[in-house]
Amino acid sequence: MSMRWLTREWASGGLGEIEYEERWSSYLAHRDEVRPRLTRGADRLLDSIHLHDGQVRSFDYRPRDMLQVCALIGDLQVGYEFVEMSYAEAELRLEAGVTISSLNLFDSETEIIYDEVDTAPEGRFVHRVLLWPEGEYEVVFTAFADRRTPATPADRR
Repeated sequence: MSMRWLTREWASGGLGEIEYEERWSSYLAHRDEVRPRLTRGADRLLDSIHLHDGQVRSFDYRPRDMLQVCALIGDLQVGYEFVEMSYAEAELRLEAGVTISSLNLFDSETEIIYDEVDTAPEGRFVHRVLLWPEGEYEVVFTAFADRRTPATPADRR
């Protein structure tokens, strides 16, 4: 389990310019290829939820049932909002030796920096999330829903 295109090496400038651009182009092509297969709300992860610099506020996982993540997203230009993301029949996947607690999701410096959306066998979907300064997780799920509420810059940690 790990990010496939938007890796930590890619995000931190560890690649040459050509490889960096190739990875980005490859991911954009992949998005276009899987978009028609993203149903049951999963398409919203590509089209309307922008998690870059998001701060996780709550993370409630019930194995093989539901994952609910609330994150503060946005910036000064577009404004801020809380997005509550609900993943149905969720399977949370972490790197070996990593726990939800060790992701330090609620630390003041931890932010979501990139995410990838993919498909999986049997009509399931995959959402991969890369965190700063370290960590990542992957959710395999069957349906997705989100709910938004307004926030302000003062809500940032």
